[in-house]
Amino acid sequence: MRVALVGARGHGARHVENLVRLGRTGQVTFIGVCDVAAVDVPVPVYPTLEALLAEQHPEIVLVSSPPHTHRDLVLGAFEAGCDVLVEKPALLNRADFAEVSAVAAEQGLVCQVGFQSQGKGAFRKLCELIGSGALGDIHGIGVVGRWVRSDAYYHRAEWAGTQGPDGTLVNPFAHGVQNALLLAGIEDRDDLGIELELFRCRAWNTADDTSCVRITADGAPQIVAATTVCAQESQPPYVLVHGSLGRAVYWYDEDRLEVNDHVMHVPPPVDLLVNLIEHRERGVPLLSPLASTRAFTAVVQAVGRAKVPLVEARRDGDRVVLDGIDDIVVRAAEKLATFAELGAPWTR
Repeated sequence: MRVALVGARGHGARHVENLVRLGRTGQVTFIGVCDVAAVDVPVPVYPTLEALLAEQHPEIVLVSSPPHTHRDLVLGAFEAGCDVLVEKPALLNRADFAEVSAVAAEQGLVCQVGFQSQGKGAFRKLCELIGSGALGDIHGIGVVGRWVRSDAYYHRAEWAGTQGPDGTLVNPFAHGVQNALLLAGIEDRDDLGIELELFRCRAWNTADDTSCVRITADGAPQIVAATTVCAQESQPPYVLVHGSLGRAVYWYDEDRLEVNDHVMHVPPPVDLLVNLIEHRERGVPLLSPLASTRAFTAVVQAVGRAKVPLVEARRDGDRVVLDGIDDIVVRAAEKLATFAELGAPWTR
């Protein structure tokens, strides 16, 4: 399968490594990269996607460029008859989501979104347990994200720290939000209640670095995601499922699942590019199709339009710490309560 990559820096460097690895196994032929900067890759580099498409004729295009460029690049790949794997957030608003979805359907092409956690064995096992009723009735899903990010994190790219493409729910902890939407069974619904509490601790940013969202839909368990990159100490993010017969904790970065404090055996992870290739060749269902990110796109749009007030935080060298946040994000997921409902001082 002939595969090209748009964006080989940042997260794109991981795609380069994966394409080289899959090339050694014969699963892909890595044919080219599009990037506006000089990059060290073992394939030809092109300044534009159009130039790459005209010369290399890929069958699949990976898009790992800044989020605001995704719409045009995905549509450009579709125009050339290519299927696409695009990084998250795939699109920044509902209008672009509808347009890209319509073009894909018209041309018979597919778009996989880079939520790698949906290929994790622990996630698939958790879906199976919920579907079987092993956890009973699910009444709520919490998401906990606690990371430390230095000032350099916000200088990694021109769009970093800008409202819309960045922010803790949209980018750093997007996997947790998307996993929760899928586990709640509302990933493709439009009738969502989205209640946001967004805050920023650095004056030069416009995006949130500490946030909480409650997502509701009729007949579905509520979701409360509480996240920050201004923690005292980084901890692995996780999804907490509250069921009438017990609870499950899913650490998506570690591909680990505990149910009622019992560590579960989980199947091996599935690579999203391999899954897309198998979909093309044998009709294997996509693990992270664009359609499954409809609700997530609605959250992204809401975050991009919300107010993000500046709150006072403590500077600690090249980072800032919002005192008390480490504990309160955990309490939010445990109690399915927002920062304000828990009395967080920065919400007053």
